[in-house]
Amino acid sequence: MIYRKDEFVQDDRDDEQFPIKQVDRLEAIDGSERRFIGRAALNMQTPFGAEQIPISFEIEAESVEAAFAAYRKYAEPKISEVKEHIETRLEQLRRAEQSRIVTPRDAGPGSGILRVEDFRQNS
Repeated sequence: MIYRKDEFVQDDRDDEQFPIKQVDRLEAIDGSERRFIGRAALNMQTPFGAEQIPISFEIEAESVEAAFAAYRKYAEPKISEVKEHIETRLEQLRRAEQSRIVTPRDAGPGSGILRVEDFRQNS
């Protein structure tokens, strides 16, 4: 199905958690279907620094106004789900890194570390 997309933004400075809400209205070009997609960003501290992770979620609504009214109801569980998934994955990566075997730099040939001396020809 082909959709036309309209973007809507609500500026609500009184809402500390979602001061800017974004909703896309997707409407089938034949008029048979209308969907609302909310967009939010999750700010997380990762090993790579602060990251802003985009999150999209479907909102069940009949109008743009109703989609904005229901925004929090659909955003909060989706954001929690994504945050939990990322934290679980980061913890798995941390555990894998901690259990990694490290070879000493001054080990001899065959230690897994390549040194310039290993490639010099004997003169």
